[in-house]
Amino acid sequence: MPSMSPRILVLGLDSDEDYLSTYTKAVAAAGGDADRRWLAAPMRRERALIEGFLAAYDGVILPGGEDIDPRHYGEGPRPELGETNAELDQGQMAAARVLLRYSIPVLAICRGMQLLAVAAGGGLIQDLPSQKPSPIKHNVKNPKDFLAHEVDVEPGSRLADLSGAARFAVNSRHHQAVRETPGESVGPFRIVARAADGVPEGMEAVGHPFLVAVQWHPENLVFGNAQAMGLFQGFIEAARECSAV
Repeated sequence: MPSMSPRILVLGLDSDEDYLSTYTKAVAAAGGDADRRWLAAPMRRERALIEGFLAAYDGVILPGGEDIDPRHYGEGPRPELGETNAELDQGQMAAARVLLRYSIPVLAICRGMQLLAVAAGGGLIQDLPSQKPSPIKHNVKNPKDFLAHEVDVEPGSRLADLSGAARFAVNSRHHQAVRETPGESVGPFRIVARAADGVPEGMEAVGHPFLVAVQWHPENLVFGNAQAMGLFQGFIEAARECSAV
């Protein structure tokens, strides 16, 4: 019998408890049981230990947070780079590299989407306003549920199926973005959602049970927003199916 409430890891630092509580509430609203834990330095040095740590869960959320240090994708920092956190980078990057080869369902949000792209060998646009100017406002910090712009989602994609729509409005709190390679791909990921200015807003891995990433913040929208709730419920259902295997 599959677990009625699959166990979901929200992978973030202990010091970010208040920020991460929004994610745990969204998981609970969608029918999951969220656990917030961190991958300590001794554990993340060996892949087998990371796999053991992740094996206790039916799904993983890679949440938002600070900018990723550009040295992880072979660049020096631009003046516009925001705060980075070496501990956060190291722990989440180690986990992400394992998750890319693991069948556990993953939902990656904002920084989480960027993290997966970097872990897969891709790079980032360090600062959209200076490197890709656009009339679209991608960094509207308050209120957190403000619908800043629309995204267009590829018909037939998993993200479109979960969202129940091919175009809808999202909130937006980022000044960086995934830098794709020719062919609308980043490693194993396909770009399946974009803002009107072409900025990647969603991606998913081909052939994976559930490896979906979005650039917006559905955790702030899940109460009263059909697309956000559909995304979280789809993730929880995939985790429930994983727990039954």
